[in-house]
Amino acid sequence: MKPWVWLRVAAVLQAFFSFGHTAGGIPNRAIRGSQEQTIFDAMRAFQFDVMGSTRSHWDFYQGFGIIISVNLAVLAVLMWLVGNLSRTDPEAARPLVVTLLVSEIMIGAVSWRYFFAGPIISSVLVTLCLGVTLVTSYRSVRVASEVVAAG
Repeated sequence: MKPWVWLRVAAVLQAFFSFGHTAGGIPNRAIRGSQEQTIFDAMRAFQFDVMGSTRSHWDFYQGFGIIISVNLAVLAVLMWLVGNLSRTDPEAARPLVVTLLVSEIMIGAVSWRYFFAGPIISSVLVTLCLGVTLVTSYRSVRVASEVVAAG
């Protein structure tokens, strides 16, 4: 398959990752019972001053969760856009693919350390797609240069 196809697959998987994080990773109410509700209530109740604003641990918990969802969605859009670029200029797309690949590897490492199967599997699948994209981008450039040399 062409590099841009792998980038499209990676983008869709990343969008799914973002949706999954948003749907399951940013709870507004306890879903595991009274102990979790007690923790959520404590996070909401303890408020403190941060740079002139009053915030709670709950505010930070929710805010960081939303930021992660937004960043995962932006990564999906970037993968899609780099797919467009890889169709017309695979060599120019390659450094962007490497950057996305390194980012996804780091997301996978953090997921492995702190989370569970869902984010780990999502990250591994996106990483594989980006890795295959990188390999196929080298092959497509090599094939194109061989065609030009033979022509």
